[in-house]
Order: sequence, then C-alpha cells, then structure tokens
Amino acid sequence: MSVENAAPPCERPGFKVVCNNCGSLSIKVADPVHATDDTPVECARCGAIRGTLGGLRDLALRSGDIFEFQSKEKAQSCSTK
Repeated sequence: MSVENAAPPCERPGFKVVCNNCGSLSIKVADPVHATDDTPVECARCGAIRGTLGGLRDLALRSGDIFEFQSKEKAQSCSTK
C-alpha cells in the first residue's frame, strides 16, 4: 500500500497502548522491514491485535516527544555507546 492510498489518521481506529486481554505493554510486528500503515500490531504476550502500525505512528506523532521512532541503524549505534 502506498502512502497516497493510506487512510487518513482521523479514519484509523485508535491504537491500544495496553492490551485489553492481558494488560501487557509489549508489542510485535510481523516482518517490520516490509510493514505498511495497515500492518497489524499484536500483543507480544498474548497475540491479540492492538491496532495497526499506522495507528501506532499516529499515536506517537500526537504524543509529542514521549514516544520516539528510531531507525534500526540509529538504535544499534545508540546501544554501542
């Protein structure tokens, strides 16, 4: 899916920070390298769908500097310091 065809943020369902099933905060994305905004984000503990990657990105953008997305290279360079 291209960015042009993605649903606008106001039309996406909200992302659940805390899992409704088990209360976990941990998440996982299948094949994150090829993930699009429509890719489901699952609870890493119980596997429940918590929302989409696009919903998670929207939440991060609305939350100011509370959340930060890093590239894989930046995250690795930070961990080696």
